[in-house]
Amino acid sequence: MNPAIIFLLIGSIYLVIIAYGVVRTRKRGLPPRARLLLAAVQVVPPPLLLFGALLTTGDAFAIGGWGIMLAMLLVAGALLAICTDLVARRLL
Repeated sequence: MNPAIIFLLIGSIYLVIIAYGVVRTRKRGLPPRARLLLAAVQVVPPPLLLFGALLTTGDAFAIGGWGIMLAMLLVAGALLAICTDLVARRLL
């Protein structure tokens, strides 16, 4: 498999899990602080774990290139969590 295809697969699964988790916390009726904490727990660890695995390779070119992609994945996850919470508030 091509590394770009692997990244797209991991990234899309990551974003689907975030959206599902945010909607699930909204359906449970949790208070806003708990929803924010659970969203942060879903958004932050996966890119950090992937970056840690990337650091073990020791390849500076891969760390520089894929590290930026993982940082953008973290930002995309945070924005998706915020937008999903806003939409779920109106629909649920």
